[in-house]
Amino acid sequence: MLPWGVAPFLVAPRAGALADRVGERPLVAVGMVLQTAGMGWIALVATAHASYASLVAPMIVSGIGFSLAIPAVTKAVISTSAPADIGTASGAYSTTRQLGGAFGVAVPGAAFAATGSYLSSTAFSDGFRTAMGVIAGLALAGAAAGVLLPRRPGRVPAVQAHDAGHEAGAVTAQETGGRAPLVSAHSNSVMPGSSGDAIDSPVGTKPSRR
Repeated sequence: MLPWGVAPFLVAPRAGALADRVGERPLVAVGMVLQTAGMGWIALVATAHASYASLVAPMIVSGIGFSLAIPAVTKAVISTSAPADIGTASGAYSTTRQLGGAFGVAVPGAAFAATGSYLSSTAFSDGFRTAMGVIAGLALAGAAAGVLLPRRPGRVPAVQAHDAGHEAGAVTAQETGGRAPLVSAHSNSVMPGSSGDAIDSPVGTKPSRR
């Protein structure tokens, strides 16, 4: 299991930053597809006479997929919750994750018990390959669920923001009738409705004229 464990150690710390750039949905979908590929690969090559070396590559692929998907799912849960509901959302996610882990052990275990046994290496590999196939199917279902995650809100193009600033300035000029705006106290913001130039003044006092 070492190749599988090394991948999360290297990839997971970077997955959160990557989610900020591309969004959670691509990472969840791609990660679960890699998990499906890795588990399916193991199901194909894990025969009674398979060597350990033949399992290294699929374990790495599966580990990378797991490392991409899990941090992105956690971020999707927390980032879409209101600040007051983060604790509730985190608790619900943790409970659901534990429940999914229980089913993730029970269902492949049942598949192994139905098709394999510990009586011989061949019987064991038969059950093990079936269990890996079931896990691959569950991972594929997770990839399909990841595709259903909401899209990440897009950024406003720079040209659009520039035009919006010009429009806001035009509206302010119309509201003030061409008069100079009033500068708010101790800030760079302005308030419409003043006549002539004004300078900063304490809150609650009338601005002095030049």
